[in-house]
Amino acid sequence: MPEPGGTVRGKMVYVGIGLVFALLLASYLVYQISLIVLVLMLTMLFSIIISGPIDYLEHRGIGRAWGTLIVLGGFALTVYLVGLALADTVANQAEAFVRELPALVSEMERLISQIQSSYGIDLGVRLDPAGIFDRIKGFLSGDIFAVAADIGGSIANAISLAVVALIATIYLVLNPRPLVNGFVSFFPAQNRPRARYILVRMYHAVQKWFLGQLTSMTIIGVFSAIALSIIGIPFAVLLGLISGLISFVPFIGPVISVIPPALLGLTGGDPIQAVWVILAYLIIQAIESNLIQPIVMSRAVSLHPAVVVFALLIMGTLFGFVGLLLAVPLVAALLVLVQELWISRMDHIGTDPDPPPKEETHEPPKKRMQTARRMWQAARGLFRS
Repeated sequence: MPEPGGTVRGKMVYVGIGLVFALLLASYLVYQISLIVLVLMLTMLFSIIISGPIDYLEHRGIGRAWGTLIVLGGFALTVYLVGLALADTVANQAEAFVRELPALVSEMERLISQIQSSYGIDLGVRLDPAGIFDRIKGFLSGDIFAVAADIGGSIANAISLAVVALIATIYLVLNPRPLVNGFVSFFPAQNRPRARYILVRMYHAVQKWFLGQLTSMTIIGVFSAIALSIIGIPFAVLLGLISGLISFVPFIGPVISVIPPALLGLTGGDPIQAVWVILAYLIIQAIESNLIQPIVMSRAVSLHPAVVVFALLIMGTLFGFVGLLLAVPLVAALLVLVQELWISRMDHIGTDPDPPPKEETHEPPKKRMQTARRMWQAARGLFRS
């Protein structure tokens, strides 16, 4: 007579095999309809971001339709005013940068050659400004109609996806309750309050992540432009704007943002400027990481850097640049899901005989003020004339 335990183990093996095949099938389907999945995730992200102020206005007695109109109108007005204030400066600096790009490439080539000849080091880098621009011109003139068709098709596709995501976002934020209730109805009746609670936690986690990212982007962009202006790096406003925008992608964005101003410092006749640029960016990142993030993101989901890096790698591979933008909020939502559906249940099964020590997630207020004072003194010493 077979043992009951063996039968149970056999069933678990079959269930595990079935889950693996189901996961592989789901991954294949997601890959095949990746564009639709991408638009869906963008719609969900935009909806969660916009719903925050709309919910606030609704609690103040303003209907969701008027709240949506106010929020979208306020966003459009803010973009218009910021563009009005920075458009001329950014456009002039961008035009000057494009005009001086061949000279910058030539200067970089001279600097690399000088380093190689002075120290006997072959960096394996050969810059040929004339050849680079000739290849670009040849590529553009070789099949101009094909290039124009590809560029036009990409622009039209991006615009159409943006329009679809915008329309779906507006409809979703206007009346989200039927969709939420319909999703919750898939669960057993006794589990529906738990499902709503988990959805609310995921909703707030993504909102707080976006608030922290927006604050960090603004601070990094403004401080970078001010620091580059003080150091004397050209195109300071343009480079500060780029630094703020690409800092939306954690870890990778800040590293990329320091490269252009450092190269401009190297090629500007005073290589010590590159050192000041790197130090200034390190100070700005330290201020953002140790002061701004603990305050703004105090209630948000904390993610380990290794998890963020692999999330960026996976989402970037699957969905390109847009996947990099979606990686962190998606992982933040999934972490809430794992904590509520799995970890909380495991914590109630038995007792850990050797629990890990609890770590302090944030510095005490007094220590944080001391850190801020030391950073401020270091910044004053760096930029003191």
